[in-house]
Amino acid sequence: MRLAKSLYLVMFAAMAGLSLSGTSAMAQLYNPCPYTNDGDCDEPNGLGYCDWGTDTADCSNPNSNFGAGASGGNSGGYSSGGGLYNPCPYTNDGDCDEPNGLGYCDWGTDTNDCSNPNSNYGTGSGYSSNSGATTGGSTTTEGSPSTYAPWMRITNDQRQFAAQPGGAMPLVVNNGRNFEAGSYVIYYGVTDGSGPYAPIRDIRSYSVTLGSDQRYLASATGAGTVAFNTDGRLITYSEPGPSRAMIYARNDDSRNWRAICVLPTGWPMSYCGN
Repeated sequence: MRLAKSLYLVMFAAMAGLSLSGTSAMAQLYNPCPYTNDGDCDEPNGLGYCDWGTDTADCSNPNSNFGAGASGGNSGGYSSGGGLYNPCPYTNDGDCDEPNGLGYCDWGTDTNDCSNPNSNYGTGSGYSSNSGATTGGSTTTEGSPSTYAPWMRITNDQRQFAAQPGGAMPLVVNNGRNFEAGSYVIYYGVTDGSGPYAPIRDIRSYSVTLGSDQRYLASATGAGTVAFNTDGRLITYSEPGPSRAMIYARNDDSRNWRAICVLPTGWPMSYCGN
């Protein structure tokens, strides 16, 4: 892929009547970038084929190939994000160092800490100890919602649901095995099966109320909406119990993978994670 890109770059310059030695480095970079979402960071802090800001999905993913660029090498270089470290030297220390937290590092470079609601966000746009929030009808100043489900990506392969009890998959609930009863917001978006950090787009939100000892089915539809209701097929799962509820998900959109996140009303979508 690297050789193909190099040849393509030379051919492009030749067809444009340019000499690689006679043009500025910035003038040689593609804008828009023809190599987006391929697992390589092609901006100047990576492989250097494309202009700044034209391959954001790859260049904000710490698992991408950066080659010998400033973000992937051992130089500890900086990204274009206003002097923020990329890669981040402060990973896995209990502090979110991305711009929505302490602000030392570039987006996508401290994913473990910044997807953990119990991390320290300082005064960033993530959790602030002075902000407070409403969760299930009560106010809390704890470091995370009472019970919630971060982003879960769901296949569009309908055969996967046939093997699940009730034809649906239980959400993974943080801070508890089930949800506390109360008011929540469901976020549903379109994604793909490329991995746990695949970008999520076309996100829609739905306000719901979870009742005591209830099991709910959240189904993505081919029309891009979500059907949310109690479903008798879920009786194969155990009862949530008094003051608790559970949500099970399935994807009825055969064309697209979907992603779902569930947060108590009042908490910002940043708590969904990546």
